[in-house]
Amino acid sequence: MKKLLALILVFTMCLSIVACNNTDKPSDQGNQNEKPNDNDNKPSGEPDAEQYYNTYLASDPTSLDISLRSDTYSSTIITNVMEGLIRREDRNGEYFMAPGDAQTWKSNEEGTVWTFYLGDNKWNDGEPVTAEQYVYSLRRSADPATGCPNSFFLSPILNYNAISKGEKDPSELGVKAIDEKTLEITLSQTVPAFLEMCNSTIYYPQREDKMQEWGEKYGTEAAYTMYNGPFVLDSWTHNSSLVLKKNPNYWNVDAVKLDKVNLAIMSDTTTIINAYKSGDLDTVGVSTQEWLEEFQKDSNSKYENYTTQSILFTFYNTQNELMKNEKIRKAFSLAIDHEDINEMCFGGLRVPTWGWVVPTISVGETNFRKAAGDVLLEQLEELTAKGQTPKDLLIEGMKEAGLGEDPSTLDITLSLAGTDDWFRTFGEYIQQVYLTELGVNLKINFAEWAIFYENVQNGNYQMAYMSWGAYYNDPYDVLSIFKSELDQVETGWANAEFDRLIDEANVEMDEQKRLENYMAAEKILLEEAVACPLLTSTVHSFYKNYVYGYSSLGFSTNGYKDMYTVGR
Repeated sequence: MKKLLALILVFTMCLSIVACNNTDKPSDQGNQNEKPNDNDNKPSGEPDAEQYYNTYLASDPTSLDISLRSDTYSSTIITNVMEGLIRREDRNGEYFMAPGDAQTWKSNEEGTVWTFYLGDNKWNDGEPVTAEQYVYSLRRSADPATGCPNSFFLSPILNYNAISKGEKDPSELGVKAIDEKTLEITLSQTVPAFLEMCNSTIYYPQREDKMQEWGEKYGTEAAYTMYNGPFVLDSWTHNSSLVLKKNPNYWNVDAVKLDKVNLAIMSDTTTIINAYKSGDLDTVGVSTQEWLEEFQKDSNSKYENYTTQSILFTFYNTQNELMKNEKIRKAFSLAIDHEDINEMCFGGLRVPTWGWVVPTISVGETNFRKAAGDVLLEQLEELTAKGQTPKDLLIEGMKEAGLGEDPSTLDITLSLAGTDDWFRTFGEYIQQVYLTELGVNLKINFAEWAIFYENVQNGNYQMAYMSWGAYYNDPYDVLSIFKSELDQVETGWANAEFDRLIDEANVEMDEQKRLENYMAAEKILLEEAVACPLLTSTVHSFYKNYVYGYSSLGFSTNGYKDMYTVGR
């Protein structure tokens, strides 16, 4: 059975990398655009006269509204058609804080007041980008009436927490337009990673006039969206294709070489592979050893790979009658062999991960995962040392919950966000593991992403599987989603000590103390088995030989801005 599964399991993931990996906090940044971007491999010959790039998304974006965006597909488009205060770019193979709308910025000595000086960028209709538009955007996202799924990234800003609880008006958020081109952001206290947070989409500007004019239509169609970035969305045929075109009003338009980016919506792996082979696509991401080896032999292709900031995981509805029991949850977590699932379901191309914080995240100069160790593996070793197995733990939990001692009687369903062959075969693998290791007859609920996510939000699930990616390089990013008042994964779990630890770490300037607090918080999260981290995502991409200017760093936000073709 395992050999059969290994042959037919295929997985293609389209990622939008919106995080960063540099924790330098400049007190006064000058114009950094002087540093050239040499992240291509220096082609011979002149760029093609006709500049276009053919790529794909695995699913249709849900919304291009900055305050409502919740998926990576939307982020991919937003980060290419919008400009924020700063850009986390790949420069010469290193992360670099480049200017965006803000050409310069500085902070006070304590790092609690940040001032951003905007340049002369314009929207696609010719209107100037102003500080007041940033103020409006941040207040709108902070307003609980908006329902912004990522508003917690604004938590460092003065008064955000009170606003999010309805205790203060959004107008009291610590943001102010000093004049048309000067934005001031005041924090409630020093946050070491704040500048990195400004790279995320929630810190982008919005046009209040267009929000009022278009209402709920905003961000749903190309014609109902405003753009201040390198590209504009020229057309959007839902669930079929999107076309981006160079934005002539972009402040750095001379650096943008591509005139057009064609994005097909493709989820079927065979279709994607064939489109790349035929030349209809200029890039392809692979996730099996078979395709990796084939394209590595292809003289017409270039190979790039890196480990991302995204964790693949299962998680539990702790308010569900069955999953309320910690031992039951932990049994399901410890029954999965991370090395085996990587080989069987992902062709050995992911990174087995035994802790929640992925291996690409650091605290200062210290890699978090190396310092914290393999927490789940240590739990399994402790269980084994007691002469127990995950099945023994499951039966203990069942007894506590008054469910008897026969795991085969449990009525439990795993929810998956996909209906294609990969998800169905993945479901079969998980069923096989839990039957073998726990004696559980697991059911699978397959649904498209929108339905899956709605069920999760409504608590209509027992256990589920998905991925989550960090925005910036600090453990707070990925740990804070489990804070009691946020619960971004919708587990229903709350732990006051966990909240305290990460809140204190977020503002702690001593790196060793920050690290210790984050490690203690992660242990609580995994000890109470709220979620089970499985693997860290990797990107294995191939580009046609004529494609240049793509980023080779996983946390950059260059997007398509620096790409071009030579000798197509």
